[in-house]
Amino acid sequence: MSETDVTPPEVPRRRWTRWRFRYAEHPAFHFALLLLTFATTTLAGALFFSGSKTLSAGLLRGLRFSIPALLILGVHETGHYLMCRRYGLAATLPYFIPAPTMFGTLGAVIRIKEPIRRKAMLLDVGAAGPLAGFVMTLPFLFYGVVHATPISTPPTADTQVFGYPLAVRIAQDWSGILRYTSATVHEDPTFMAAWLGLLVTALNLLPIGQLDGGHVLRSVLGRRQPRASLAVLVLALAAALRGGYSWAIFAAIVAGLFGIAHPPVEDDDEPVGTGRLTIALVCLAVFLLCFTMVPLGELGNAR
Repeated sequence: MSETDVTPPEVPRRRWTRWRFRYAEHPAFHFALLLLTFATTTLAGALFFSGSKTLSAGLLRGLRFSIPALLILGVHETGHYLMCRRYGLAATLPYFIPAPTMFGTLGAVIRIKEPIRRKAMLLDVGAAGPLAGFVMTLPFLFYGVVHATPISTPPTADTQVFGYPLAVRIAQDWSGILRYTSATVHEDPTFMAAWLGLLVTALNLLPIGQLDGGHVLRSVLGRRQPRASLAVLVLALAAALRGGYSWAIFAAIVAGLFGIAHPPVEDDDEPVGTGRLTIALVCLAVFLLCFTMVPLGELGNAR
């Protein structure tokens, strides 16, 4: 007597699901989002970071923000995408996200359409994006730090200032210029694109859940990752006591939407290896270089 394999009938996808997979992954859709984000970031650069008094005069300087900003974001996501291709993982092209924010964008993402089952793959895919984006940021950072314009009038207590991470301080020292703060200069638009790139890198490397840092942490710690990420979440929430409200809010949103635990992999109990442990330490170093407690705040509240 033979056993018959009875396969249940396939449930047809809803029309919206079919549309989403048919059109939202078409290269033309990705390109349209890129063009729209190019427009919104150029406008943001012209309005907020160009130092020009009129929109028409600021558009060319707005390009000096939008082009490097999109290059940094694009290289970050391309790093993830190419690593997925290396391992044969199905992934979408980058989605750029236009938004009516100070920067004209909420960044960019790719969607990995299948589980990552091995530690080596998880670490390589997770680390490739932020490391590639960080390297892309450096030439714009070194160019931007030497093109700031000094402010002649003293700032007031309610002046909005950008917090500079360690990478900016190092770039100032290596460029041979005196250190300055956001309160004493008008930053060059290219510098602001680099500043955004550093912030995006730090946010993505926060080792919680399925952020890039969460991928790396799961690869290194395996089943112990949730406890370590919980400790990071507590530290991020405690940062609010030192003015780090953005870190507390971001960490709370990520933990609330996606949880702090990363999905397990098949070799959770196996060591990741010396080479990839080194890559994880490089990711930690990059996070520390890009981290600033208060990315944006008022001069009177700066600590």
